[in-house]
Amino acid sequence: MSIEKHVQVVKAFFSAIGRGDKQGLLASSVEDIEWIIPGKDWPLAGTHRGHAGLTALLQKAPKRLKLLQSPPNT
Repeated sequence: MSIEKHVQVVKAFFSAIGRGDKQGLLASSVEDIEWIIPGKDWPLAGTHRGHAGLTALLQKAPKRLKLLQSPPNT
C-alpha cells in the first residue's frame, strides 16, 4: 500500500470518529485492529482489540473525556 493510500485510510478513520459514524469507522479499520492507549491511571488506557474493542472504547471515550472539556462561555 502506498503512503498516499495509508494517509487516505487514516483521514477516513479520524473523519468517521469526528462524525460519530460507527459504520464508517469500522469500514476504515481492519477487523483485527489493535488500538493501544498508553497510561496507567487513565480510564481509556489499555489495549483495545478488534471491532468490538474499538467500538467499546469509542462509546466510553466521550463520557470519560467530558471532564476535560472547557465549560461553555456564559
